[in-house]
Amino acid sequence: MQSAFYHIPHALISANPHFMIHRIDSSRFTQYGTLLPNLKVDDLLETAQRLTAIPQEGNIYVASLPELEVLDEAKCLSAYFEGEEIQVGYCTGRNRSINGAEYHKSPELFIAVTDCLQFLTPFTQLKDFNSVHTNAAELFYFPKGSVALIKAKVLHLAPLCVHQEGFKSIIVLPKGTNEPLGEEGRYRENTDEDRLLFKQNKWMLAHPARIQLTSQGVKIGLEGENLSIKPL
Repeated sequence: MQSAFYHIPHALISANPHFMIHRIDSSRFTQYGTLLPNLKVDDLLETAQRLTAIPQEGNIYVASLPELEVLDEAKCLSAYFEGEEIQVGYCTGRNRSINGAEYHKSPELFIAVTDCLQFLTPFTQLKDFNSVHTNAAELFYFPKGSVALIKAKVLHLAPLCVHQEGFKSIIVLPKGTNEPLGEEGRYRENTDEDRLLFKQNKWMLAHPARIQLTSQGVKIGLEGENLSIKPL
């Protein structure tokens, strides 16, 4: 894809003067992931656009959508996970804030069905598996149709909307990720990291302002301002 494809709209920059918004084709992004500009995802994009909905408020995450997983374009994606069985799902919503930070011990393949923003933070900024500050997060613009393989352990959470109407995205992860923990995992607190294990292959910290997470037992540990963007 040509460089112009990743251009950040001037209106978005103007609406968010307090943020440095980075392009995903910049060298800045390489510590977080790899672009996959030649990966064919037209059928995935069309199907997700047609079958998924944006809620009036909040976000929706569905780990596995069979209508996406049966597509030929989806069947080849396990190659990015060393042949491991995968799940192809989606996340949609009207999110505007960072709210928390999670990581997986696997890559995550992210497909922007609409324009999206994401806060990404290096794993090295996580202090003693206890806290991370929002000032360590960097904001990236993912144009509609872009595909990126986010590295294992990169701190992230739900995308943020570029437009008032909300966002849509496809999320590809190893099968079972984000599923509830079994009995053994639920009571495992042998290490500092274990205290962050919220779901399968999902370690997580919440901002204290994000009651939707803290009320579910997510450890509070995202410090600083709950960074929020202004959509177009």
